[in-house]
Amino acid sequence: MALKVVYRSWGGENEKGRPAGYSKLLCLVSFLRALEGVEAEVVFVNDGEVPAELRRLMDAHGRVVQLTDAKMRGSYWTALTLATGSDWHDDDVVWFSEDDYLYRPEALSALVAATQGPEAVPGEYYALYGSTPGRSVHGPDEPVGPPPPFWKQLGPFRAGGHDWVRTESTTSSFAARVGALRQDLGIFRICMVPHKNMLRDHDTGIVLQGYSPYRPYDLLHPLYERGRSMKMRVRDALILPFLLATTARALRRPSRRRVFLAAAPNLATHMEEQRIAVGTDWEAVAADVRAWGADRGLMGDSAAAR
Repeated sequence: MALKVVYRSWGGENEKGRPAGYSKLLCLVSFLRALEGVEAEVVFVNDGEVPAELRRLMDAHGRVVQLTDAKMRGSYWTALTLATGSDWHDDDVVWFSEDDYLYRPEALSALVAATQGPEAVPGEYYALYGSTPGRSVHGPDEPVGPPPPFWKQLGPFRAGGHDWVRTESTTSSFAARVGALRQDLGIFRICMVPHKNMLRDHDTGIVLQGYSPYRPYDLLHPLYERGRSMKMRVRDALILPFLLATTARALRRPSRRRVFLAAAPNLATHMEEQRIAVGTDWEAVAADVRAWGADRGLMGDSAAAR
């Protein structure tokens, strides 16, 4: 049983609201700091050329897979199939990371403690950044409703000095036992279809656990809601079969109903202003990362070092 990591990077930058001091170099160095003392095989999947200062660190700490214009969906699917198509053991745990996350120093060692050894907690999927009771990773622009019908909350379980509780969802930065991921790959695929720039992470997390992400009202209400344009109604009608198929996939055998746990408080945060994880002074974490990276010559001449 071993830890594997697939770290996805994009050579560009989007227009999300970022906290002061954010940079992809800062996020990468925080990941490398969290990797200290952790035995792991690391693969970097880059969509497009990344800055030289990032590539230098990637080449020094793992294997690099280079993509060209794969875009979000292509990059994500490459990462998933890289893990499921590898010779990694079913009991291995793979951590998928995006390139805009800041890690607490103990994040990956805590993940190892939660998934391996005498303290291992029950589960097949794990999040260092995920919704926990009373707190959602979704911002105010993405309101999330009540838990799905018959939801059973689990935890807290204690491992590595941290609590782990059942989560409904996270982003596309998560961990999975490789064997479970191999069996569940079709669920990830169906939640990606038919969108161009959307992965439906929330739906994926719920369906994996054997719950339906939609109630009948959720599926039918957009079709007759007043004030929606004809274009929106046509779009809703076209996507409805895919949402119904997603709901059908939630009807899983008990042996295939997964447990998805998140660290509480979160041990990493998405570096987006509206989605910063609570319970940690992330500005202090960032300052520590800069100091740690500067001492080791990892920050280069980037403004992130200042």
